[in-house]
Amino acid sequence: MSATQFSDGREDESVLIVNDLPDQLMLMGGLLRKAGYCVFTAEDGLEAFSLAKQKRPDLVISDVCMPQVNGLDFCRLLRADSQLRSVPILLVSALENDTASVVEGLRAGADDYLEIPFDATRLVAKVARLLERSRLEANYRNVVEQATDVIFTHDLSGRLTSMNTAGARFLGRESQDLLGESFSSVFGFLGLDANSNGFANGFNSCEAGNEVRHQFIAKTASGNERWLDLTISPIRGRMDEIVGFRGLARDITERKQVELALRDSEERYRLLFESTPQPIWVYDEESYRFLTVNEAATHTYGYTREEFLSMTIDDIRAEEHTGSLMNMSDDPDAQVMFSSWQHRTKDNKTIYVEITSHPVVFDGKNSTLVIVNDVSERKLLDQEQQRMHTSLQESAMEWRQTFDAIDFPVLIVDLEGRIRRSNYSAEHIVGTPAEEIVGQRVSDLGEIQPWKKAGELIEILRQTNSTVSEEVKDETTGRTWSIALFFVSEFGSFGERAILIAQDITKRTELEASLRQSKMMSLLGSVVAGVAHEVRNPLFGISSILDAFETRFSDRTEYCRYTNVLRDEIGRLTLLMEELLEYGKPFRGEVYPVSLEEMITRSIRACVPAAKAADVTVVNNVRDSLPRIMVDRRRLSTVFINLIDNAIQHSASGGVVTIEADKVTEGMQDWIECSVKDFGPGIQPENLSKIFEPFFSTRRGGSGLGLAIAQKAMEEHGGKLRAANNPEGGACMIARFPLPSGVNTDG
Repeated sequence: MSATQFSDGREDESVLIVNDLPDQLMLMGGLLRKAGYCVFTAEDGLEAFSLAKQKRPDLVISDVCMPQVNGLDFCRLLRADSQLRSVPILLVSALENDTASVVEGLRAGADDYLEIPFDATRLVAKVARLLERSRLEANYRNVVEQATDVIFTHDLSGRLTSMNTAGARFLGRESQDLLGESFSSVFGFLGLDANSNGFANGFNSCEAGNEVRHQFIAKTASGNERWLDLTISPIRGRMDEIVGFRGLARDITERKQVELALRDSEERYRLLFESTPQPIWVYDEESYRFLTVNEAATHTYGYTREEFLSMTIDDIRAEEHTGSLMNMSDDPDAQVMFSSWQHRTKDNKTIYVEITSHPVVFDGKNSTLVIVNDVSERKLLDQEQQRMHTSLQESAMEWRQTFDAIDFPVLIVDLEGRIRRSNYSAEHIVGTPAEEIVGQRVSDLGEIQPWKKAGELIEILRQTNSTVSEEVKDETTGRTWSIALFFVSEFGSFGERAILIAQDITKRTELEASLRQSKMMSLLGSVVAGVAHEVRNPLFGISSILDAFETRFSDRTEYCRYTNVLRDEIGRLTLLMEELLEYGKPFRGEVYPVSLEEMITRSIRACVPAAKAADVTVVNNVRDSLPRIMVDRRRLSTVFINLIDNAIQHSASGGVVTIEADKVTEGMQDWIECSVKDFGPGIQPENLSKIFEPFFSTRRGGSGLGLAIAQKAMEEHGGKLRAANNPEGGACMIARFPLPSGVNTDG
């Protein structure tokens, strides 16, 4: 034996040494005690088995050759005992050390074999390795028992050798009662014969060493039928031979129900498409070619299905008619469009139709589904379709490698809300080092968001043990946070934890809102400009006819009250058309340095008649010393005339409208901020988000375009226009103009 120094080991790990030679017992016991293990000894197999039942050792070291019960029989006793079968066994022998003896020992249930004489370091290393492997196997058993999926093993004859808690709960029986039974019978699955649904061939493949998957219906203990996804793979022994099979059965009932519902939905859609009495087709958005049509379309238009598929939608439109288009949905992103058209059939007959169109994906192409209502022969049939899509997203995060690189706050917390670990972003936002954050409760980080809402979500997580998430806006800072809590169950001394993620999504939510508004404004601007242009000509014709009528019947005074009404209405329509054209007019980008004080003075001068009529005083507090701004004079004049006129209209008799301006800085940008204040009733809170929408007006007779035009002009100049209420009462319209960097705008 070579002299070796050992470091202290774990005194809570015990080793039972069995040997009929006292010298060997003393030698091995001394080595392992010096290594820090708790050691028990016995001189024969029967004594050792009794001692093992009492002490429950973590490892057994047994000599092979012993009187009464030898080491191999002792192994078999341990492996046959339900309480000791998982204890690792190390066999030692000075006599039986040939290959056959080693193989026989391993078959008896030993985990390793050591020849005598042995090196002390090797003995301690084998003990440490076997104990570590035992701990890993115990953890694996815990994982199996805690799993929500059914996990089992069976031997080569199909008899169950183990069943986890989830499986026993599913079947309503104790795990021990299931051992020895056929897995196919306990699951009600009789699929091992050649005529049974095809699984027999798959099982033969598993016997050949391949993994096999199969889906089938099984009944739970309560009698409910559930779909199970079964995976069976071979278990190999130490000699790489197949000694059994392991199985995992996952409940996929919800997924199967979704699949069946989707298949049923697709069949219903096909039947609906073919059997509906209205013409329906799908066309390619790029080429406008028909991709498919139903039977009603061929009957209404007179073309065969093959003729339709060689045509485009332009081939059926009447050349002299352009359709009118409007959005049927309150959501601008829904893109459910309704329009009226004149179509021409194969026999050159013109029919009047109203169509509803929906964007779809057909054969991998961006397409449009069109439903046609022939209003020449019957009333308009409104059809609404709504489809719901469900998606499942699963993500796995290896946080130990990327934790501190994440650019948003991430905290590891226990279910009491105490912080166990934080990343750099969380420390930066809290303003406290990690060593001071750890140990605190999330709710102790402050009453501001995201910590206040996170504390509430932890309480919900503790009750449900499931992922919770929510978006919250901090009214103090104006920031929007997306908060998510993921439940994590770990083994050992760590207990149950949760991962808290807080992402600042302020810019994203602002960008999404701005993008939706821009899309709607762009589309609406084009539409209203086109409508205004088309209406001006007939409006001019009406005005001309009215002029001729007044000239022709100038002596008929009884007609004056009618012509005066017509003249007023024509004037009102003319003003509306001018506003529509102004709203839809493209911005040319021709800007020059302009004095804001001068522009305000001119705008006030244009509003003097309205102010006198309403008995309202307009006060100009804008300084001429402010930097000049780069704007289009005409467009900017329209903005301030609209704002001042709107303030006058909402002021009481004897009221005052005040215009103020000053230079402000926000971030790295300088701005000129101009506010128009009145002391009227103010803006209702529910109208603040809609006040700049075209055609929205709370004033009787108002077109609702003035503020929409003003906002559009401000956006064209890179500026901002927002509405608010004054603390002292009344409304306040605030216009901001950016000051370009590096450009002299003074004087």
